[in-house]
Amino acid sequence: MIHLSSLLKGGRLKSTRTDVVNFISSLNDDRRIALATVLVNEAHVLALEKCGAIKQAVSRKILRALHTLEKHKFSSRRAEDVHVLIEDFVTRQTGQAVGGFMHLGKSRNDQVATAVRMTLRGEMLALDKLLLSFELSIIAIAVKHANAAFPGYTHLQPAQPISFGHYLIANCFSFIRDSERLLEAYSRVNLSPMGAAALAGTSFSLNRAFIAKVLGFDGTVEASLDAVGGRDFALEALSVFALTASDLSRIASDLLFYSSVEVGLVKIPDEFASTSSIMPQKKNLDPLELIRAKCGKVAANFNAALSLMHGLTSGYNLDYQELTPLLWQSIDELSSCLRILSVLISKIEPSEHVAERDYLQFTAATEIANLLVRIEDVPFRTAHQKVGLLVRTAIRAGKSLKQMGQTDWETALGFRLKPRTFSSLRRALDLDGQISTYRTAGSPNPRETLRLIALAQHRCEKLTAEHKRRSNKLELSRRLLRKATAAT
Repeated sequence: MIHLSSLLKGGRLKSTRTDVVNFISSLNDDRRIALATVLVNEAHVLALEKCGAIKQAVSRKILRALHTLEKHKFSSRRAEDVHVLIEDFVTRQTGQAVGGFMHLGKSRNDQVATAVRMTLRGEMLALDKLLLSFELSIIAIAVKHANAAFPGYTHLQPAQPISFGHYLIANCFSFIRDSERLLEAYSRVNLSPMGAAALAGTSFSLNRAFIAKVLGFDGTVEASLDAVGGRDFALEALSVFALTASDLSRIASDLLFYSSVEVGLVKIPDEFASTSSIMPQKKNLDPLELIRAKCGKVAANFNAALSLMHGLTSGYNLDYQELTPLLWQSIDELSSCLRILSVLISKIEPSEHVAERDYLQFTAATEIANLLVRIEDVPFRTAHQKVGLLVRTAIRAGKSLKQMGQTDWETALGFRLKPRTFSSLRRALDLDGQISTYRTAGSPNPRETLRLIALAQHRCEKLTAEHKRRSNKLELSRRLLRKATAAT
């Protein structure tokens, strides 16, 4: 049972019902931001000392108590949130005459916003590391299969021949954009609200830039009311998580479809499957199905956050307390999906002899129409219609296009072919060879696919360097804070 801290009793309110305190408590969710909250307090105490608001002897005692909390598990249920719990601990360790100064010039409003941003930025970098690892896994397997013919689909129907490597690298670019969005959002997350207090700052000359620097922020949220009341950074992060989830869900659905018995385009090892409790023959790719479901939860969290924030007034509202857990839930779900999918993607293989399947010969229809334009000087729309009739004729006869002779083709097309036309049309049915005929930039032509792979690799290298720079800055700020508090 949670009770209202003695720190908040005896003032404006005579008492608060225990069930009300339990209802508004955030202590369970606050454990995620506990360490960040301790560090925020350390930076704030340093700033109080620097501006002369408290004496060095007072700050030294408070900081010593805070240091003991850095590895604390915060299992106590003595207070309604981690902020009060920390202040209560420090006050009991140092006495009211010392600990009573710790909350000077700050509020839970700027403190919680700062702790959430600090925790979120670290979680975003950890997620980005997983995402980059996943992208590199895709690149590694795409290189192996740049020449492997594979059907491209539209409307869930075989459309045109591509390569398995092209399919993979096309998806990889989606995830690279997710990484780029994540780091762009990070730059707006990594701004310090500290010094804004409840909403209007304080009459003490706290150096907000100093607090931001020792906590590893890139700057401050300038306007005090915006600093405590703005949660667009959380919504933006959730939107990036939702977009990433959408991309993960798509590739999971693709792999479920491609690996189904009827389609059989890719092979996925048994280690990523389970079986039925009653049907002995079943190989169920449960992890891929769960990835889709978990990604749906991430999308739902973004929608929930938008609904939560809709219509709130300016300034701090306790509604924000329900927003923060959505961040951690989304990060946890995405992280678990990426860990599984990174390993799975590195072990999949396209099935053998895909290009030789008779029904996939129909994916050559667009190139057949192009050849009629190029060789026979037929308008494309006419060629499109005639090749459609050719396909219909073959299907009705139960034949593949290779099984139809020149007379069959000419009858279906409605005109005699030039001597070299038919041999050219027959060569177009070689799907392995056809992907090499594409000429446009970014096409499945193996040369272009390899260029795209090199481009993706380059962008991943840039993202990795930026990730490392930001991680190093956070580590440096932690050492700076440790040095500053140790010297006090």
